[in-house]
Amino acid sequence: MTPPARILVTGATGAVGSAVVRALDAAGHETHGVSRRGGAGPRQHAWSIGRQEPPATLRGPWHAVVHCAGDTRWNLPAPRAEAANVGPLRALLTATGPATHFVHLSSSYATGLRGDTVSEAPEDYRNSYEWSKAAAERLVHALRDSADIVRFPIVMGARADGFLDRYSGFFWLPSSMCSGAVPALVAEEKGVMDMVSTDDVAAHVVRLLADGPPAGRRLTVLGRGDRAQRVDETFDTVRDALNSWRAEHGVPALEPLPYVAPEQWNRFYRPFAEEHLDRGQLTRITALRAYQDYLSVTEPFEVTDRVPDTALLLHRSIRRWAETHEASARRVPRPWGT
Repeated sequence: MTPPARILVTGATGAVGSAVVRALDAAGHETHGVSRRGGAGPRQHAWSIGRQEPPATLRGPWHAVVHCAGDTRWNLPAPRAEAANVGPLRALLTATGPATHFVHLSSSYATGLRGDTVSEAPEDYRNSYEWSKAAAERLVHALRDSADIVRFPIVMGARADGFLDRYSGFFWLPSSMCSGAVPALVAEEKGVMDMVSTDDVAAHVVRLLADGPPAGRRLTVLGRGDRAQRVDETFDTVRDALNSWRAEHGVPALEPLPYVAPEQWNRFYRPFAEEHLDRGQLTRITALRAYQDYLSVTEPFEVTDRVPDTALLLHRSIRRWAETHEASARRVPRPWGT
């Protein structure tokens, strides 16, 4: 696709969507971004896709649509997850013709517990987010003869400095480590923690659009694959990054937390501990359960496009989180039970 092309990016104010917009602008395209509330700039628009008609400025043909919008919360009831992650996609696919190059951003975790997106049964997925992302991929196959589907795992910031437009998801970890919100790391030490940079995703989208629409549905999977960091390496990197920042700001270093295997935690430690925890600690323990499955993945994803090493990327992203969340990064954890 030769610039300038008219391209619509959904979820344009999110961590990935904003990076995609910047990359497409830098490539010389006429990029329009949409999100529920809109953003700054003349080409940023507010549009609740699937619930209202598009603004007049967004009508007409598009050379390409890059669908980044989605709700990544894991605990949504199935109907709400479907409304957030499948409904808007259906509206976009219906509104755009076959001449539009459609790029759908998915998740490596859309393959759920079976390793594919075939099943419609919620029990074949860890949560409603995975289930809805699998349903979205099936919808692309059903409604488009030509489209790109891009899967990727956990998203970190820019490779140069760790910058993210929005720190969420994985960044519960540094926050919890600084606040003492969890008493132990409930994880498989040798589990796999694959991740990518927003730069990786944005650059990949630019390349796909430059190549033009595929002859069919083309799936690409970004990540490190069998070269991804292990869980214990990931936690060490996060703690080292936090402690380097804390040392520069006169804050005591964080001590390593013990590892507890999820089965041991759920069968022995948690039931005993719950009797002695206050309401706030119980809330944190409950929230931690949502992450256990992802900290226990031992088989790496198969990737089609291997990204560069992510250890330094993770270090920079955690330090940038600390710089932008200074009050949280300065906290000194209190031992549980005090």
